[in-house]
Amino acid sequence: MFGDKQDKLARLFSIRNMVHRAKDGISQAELARQLKVSRSTITKDMGIVEEETGAQFWEDDDGRLHWYE
Repeated sequence: MFGDKQDKLARLFSIRNMVHRAKDGISQAELARQLKVSRSTITKDMGIVEEETGAQFWEDDDGRLHWYE
């Protein structure tokens, strides 16, 4: 694996927290921009976040991710 494992773990929890705090949802592009990674990295990370943290997200018609309560 390339990069620092601690950085990846921190990014995964950041994704979870950012989606949870986004009242109107957040797009994958916004997540990527704020975390300074590519959109493809966010796409790959989403499944890992859900699997590892138990968080569940849903995507609206505008492509914005929301926390599933």
